[in-house]
This record gives sequence, C-alpha cells and structure tokens, in this order.
Amino acid sequence: MSETSTTERPVHHLGDRQPIRHIAVCIDRSPIGDRALPHAAVVARAFDARLTLLHVLEPTHDGLRVALTDPLDWEVQRTEAQRHLEGLRSGYVGVEPGGAELTNVVAEVLEGRPAESIRHWVRSHDVDLTVLSSHGERGRTDWALASTARKLVEGVQGSVLLVPARPPAKSSEGAAMYRRVLVPLDGSARAESSLAVADRIARSEGSELLLLHVVPTPPHPCPGPLDDQERDLDRRLVDRNVRAATVYLQGVARRLEGDGIRVQTEVVVDADVRDEIQHRIDLDDVDLVVLAGHGHGGRARQPVGSVARLLIEHVTAPLFIVRESSQPDPPDGPDARTRAGVRLPHATDG
Repeated sequence: MSETSTTERPVHHLGDRQPIRHIAVCIDRSPIGDRALPHAAVVARAFDARLTLLHVLEPTHDGLRVALTDPLDWEVQRTEAQRHLEGLRSGYVGVEPGGAELTNVVAEVLEGRPAESIRHWVRSHDVDLTVLSSHGERGRTDWALASTARKLVEGVQGSVLLVPARPPAKSSEGAAMYRRVLVPLDGSARAESSLAVADRIARSEGSELLLLHVVPTPPHPCPGPLDDQERDLDRRLVDRNVRAATVYLQGVARRLEGDGIRVQTEVVVDADVRDEIQHRIDLDDVDLVVLAGHGHGGRARQPVGSVARLLIEHVTAPLFIVRESSQPDPPDGPDARTRAGVRLPHATDG
C-alpha cells in the first residue's frame, strides 16, 4: 500500500457523529466510588447526553441465600440512598463550571446484586457509556479492579470509562479536566472509532490530543541469526512502515486541527504498544486515554483486546474504552481487514 493511498482514505469523522447519547455512572456512596461522577459529567457535557446516577441496594446474603431484611429498615436504606443520589444530582444540574449546562440528569436506585443489576439496567435503557471507579466502598486492594468493576468492564454493554481509585484528575471547582488526552491508533477502522469520542471531549474541554502509533519490528519465528540480506529487508520494511504511519497520523491530525484542536503525533519503533502507552501516560502527564476495545487484531468474542485488557489491569489514568453498543465488530481474516478499512498492513503483508 502506498503512502498516497493512506492519505486518500477518509478518516471516520468526527464532529457530526453522536456515539454517546445516554451515560450511566455507578455510585456506591463511597468517596472512592463517587469520584467517577465528575468524569461522567464532563463527558455528558461534551456530548449533551443524558446522565443517570445508578446506585444498587444489595440485600444481605447468608451464604448463597438472601437473608431476611426488615421491611422498615430496607425502606430507610432506600430513602437514604435516594437522598444521597439527589444531593449529588443537584450539584450537576444547571450551569457547570465553564458555563455549559447539564439539564438531563436523573437518579435511580436499583435492588439486587450490583453487577447483574447494572448490566441489566444498562442493556434495557440503551446506555452508550457506563462510568465507574476501579474500586468502591471497600477501598483499594491488592487487585487492579474490585470484583464488581471487573464484572462490569467485561460484561456491560457499550463503552466504559474506568476511573482509577486515586485522587481525582486535575479539577476546577469539582469538574474533572482533561488537559492531555492520549489516543493510540493502529491504522484500523476499529481503532479510529475512538476519534469521534476524543474529538468531542477535546473540543469541549480544550484538550490537547496525543496521537500514538507503534511500529513493531518484523517477527522472526525461526531461530538463528539473520544474514545481511535479511537484516536489510527488516530495516527497509520498518522504514516503510514508519513513513506510512507518519503520513497516516499527519492526515488524522489535519482533520482534527480543522476542528480547532491542538494535536501532537508520535510514531515509536520497536516497542510493545502496551508498555509504550503506560510510558506515555507518565511522560506526557496524560489525563485520559481513549482507545477502541479492539484494534486490527481484535476478536469479537472477547470483550476487549489484549492492549485494552492490560491497561485495565494496570489502570493509572482514566481509561475510556470505546465499544459499539449494538453493531458487531467486523469479521476476522485477511479479506475482512480490507473491508474494515485498515490503513496500515501487517508487517507480513505484501
């Protein structure tokens, strides 16, 4: 594939798309869990989306059975939960810092097991994005995610915004601020689905977007040293892919800059994309990572691909995983890569 063909292909665009219409944020009435709300409010403002605050009242369990609960005590718990949600909701209705309005904010108290109840509610209410903290009322643990968070990330419909259990992002009067947003791209149409989200957030927040592409070195499945001709072939292939990736990112950047967004691009060679994303989060002081749940190598059977999975397991910055609510992923296979609009070939492609 030539560099010219890379620039001629249209990037999924951008400002006219509305991938987020309804947002649900999980609230467990703990200081850590409630940190997800400012992030949900920022995204709701960017997309002018409905925002629902969800809290689940979980019955006491005696082993595998639900223990008997005094009806009066249960009603008191429900009233307290509703009052807590209404207090949070009232702080986000009306004029937000920066002058924008959130007018469509509601609160819902559910009953049952948290993960199962939220998953069912999200599916039945056409939620496009679920926002949650990595941990909740039990605090941080030795595990990357609390059990409920893990079940939701793996099983909830649509996109997920995962907020790490640490002090909130840089803020102004309580609103999470995304000054720098990292967007990893592998050249596939799947990965580009994150651009519509990053574009809207950047325009709303005045964020700078950092576009990252990692060029792998060609694999060598057979053991033994390479001869001079093979090493030269490796070098030429890597150089070619670096040029194609640079042209590709520059084309994406021009379209984003047309929306008035500040953009930086970075092409890195011979790095593990997962390690490089983690490195960039620290090096560039990244406030948010936006990436597709699957890239060109993703499998629809899995809730997320290997890159997203590792970031989930080592979440150090808010992580926005873009997934389609209803549209299936493109089919797998070499021909499917072309139909899916992959911009860059695999290292082994001709």
